[in-house]
Amino acid sequence: MKKTFNITAFIFLIIFLIIAAGVMTGSRWVEKIDLSLISLLQANVTETGASVISILTNIGGVEEIIIFTLAAVIILFIRKMYVAGFWFGLTVFVSPGVLVSIIKLIVDRDRPDFLRLAFESSQSFPSGHSTASTVFYGLIAVSLILLIHTLWKRVLIGILAFALISFVMASRIYLGVHFPTDVLAGFSFGTASVLFSLVLYQSVRTKFQAWLSSKNIQDKSPSLFQ
Repeated sequence: MKKTFNITAFIFLIIFLIIAAGVMTGSRWVEKIDLSLISLLQANVTETGASVISILTNIGGVEEIIIFTLAAVIILFIRKMYVAGFWFGLTVFVSPGVLVSIIKLIVDRDRPDFLRLAFESSQSFPSGHSTASTVFYGLIAVSLILLIHTLWKRVLIGILAFALISFVMASRIYLGVHFPTDVLAGFSFGTASVLFSLVLYQSVRTKFQAWLSSKNIQDKSPSLFQ
């Protein structure tokens, strides 16, 4: 399972790097993808639709995701899953928080100058909303899928998580605040982060549990890989 996760994570990381390289070199294929998807998603923009989506898109907002993450960490701590809580919080903080901010400065891509229905001041690549929603909802979904053995529940969780992430990605293009390649890069980077983080958690969980046990602290963080 760890090998599969690592290989899949590397594939998504390579996809992200290819998109990033294409953006930084001004590749024609990047422009074609962006123009075609922008035309598709902004074909029927309405004032009402823009107003509603500008609110709903915040389910993937970095600030909102931080609040959701704090709530999740508190719940895990209450359930005495201290290792899982630290792991979850650190993953969300580092990937869509610290790393995305650094990448934005390196790539330094301006926001789209097409039909813009919302205002964002930071650089465009990669999409922070797309990365944050992929990491947050992805971590929860994959963890639950690994822990739950009922097939229909696993499928339902996967569909719901993918639908949430896809909506956030599409909403950023609809509102004109991101190029499609921004959100695709955010999804790719976020997915790689989720998979690498899950492998890391499984690798260090027992070590941290042993350390906590030496301090007379019982930890109930579950094993995700059977």
